[in-house]
Amino acid sequence: MQIVVELDEYELAHAAMAGCQRRIASIKKKRPQVYGAGDRKNYWQIDIVGMIAEYAVAKAFDRHWQPATNTRLADLPGDVANYQVRSTEHLDGHLFLHPGDKDAPYILAIVADRFILLAGWITLGEGLEVGVNKSTETWWVRQDQLHGFEDWPDPVAWSETVRKKD
Repeated sequence: MQIVVELDEYELAHAAMAGCQRRIASIKKKRPQVYGAGDRKNYWQIDIVGMIAEYAVAKAFDRHWQPATNTRLADLPGDVANYQVRSTEHLDGHLFLHPGDKDAPYILAIVADRFILLAGWITLGEGLEVGVNKSTETWWVRQDQLHGFEDWPDPVAWSETVRKKD
């Protein structure tokens, strides 16, 4: 089972502004870009889309969201609670993992404007086993290799804006 989360204009603005703040903090602190992001030069997109995805996960599972705009990510238990969130704007996108990532459940969120598809999840160990090492220590996990949310250990906060994908 996949989950669709719809964000309203205020939720989108909040998440997007947090993404801007994260990018600005990265510029100020001269944080290096890792795993090939420096080659792609889409830093703003990575931060803004990533924050929108995190916000959607927090909404779907009714968890507090602390946007890490000026906090070391390593100092937080996860992007949302103890979950790690990976995002893409590609409908057929993959979940990317790295051997040095936190040992946690990883959720793939596909962002399409205000609609975010939570495509599935996998643990780091499982993902490194089934994924394919594509480049720069990056394992790509296909969507059909992810667990559906019927196997997710926490309840979903179902509502008009958090629903099962048809």
